[in-house]
Amino acid sequence: MSILRRFTGDQKGAAAVEFAILALPFFLVIFAIIEIAIMCFVAAGLDAALHKTARQVRVGTAATDHWDLNIFKATLCGNLVYYFDCSNSLLVRATVITDMNSVNKISGIADGTLSVSEDFNIGSAGDYVLIQAFLPWIPVVQYYSYSSSKLDDGRYVLGSAELFKNEPF
Repeated sequence: MSILRRFTGDQKGAAAVEFAILALPFFLVIFAIIEIAIMCFVAAGLDAALHKTARQVRVGTAATDHWDLNIFKATLCGNLVYYFDCSNSLLVRATVITDMNSVNKISGIADGTLSVSEDFNIGSAGDYVLIQAFLPWIPVVQYYSYSSSKLDDGRYVLGSAELFKNEPF
């Protein structure tokens, strides 16, 4: 029997070789799915926390209790249970909208840096208010580049916005 025939006929270790070939792409896909799932989970939590906190502005609780930016951020971070460094990382911008045709939603990223000038103007009764929250996200697995809109240090910026009309309070 020739050496070639014996080599191709031997099936010992075929599964190990196949696994070695497919293991790296398989685990890369698994880690990418986990990373995106965690990021989406935190982004959904940020949306829910901003919605819940913005309600306090909309109904007048924030105005009557004389909230400032720090109180708003502390309340929002208290509603966001999935992020541990929220109070140090969160950036908030609340502005009164005078003309609905000129609403400007900022992206938060300019030239690879986080460029949000924090502001906290919640207006008065009947005013339209736009509240935007930006939270830098450190990826769990840093081997992927999901999008081009990230910071120079590799962090992504999760953002959420609420546009509403203050109730008469």
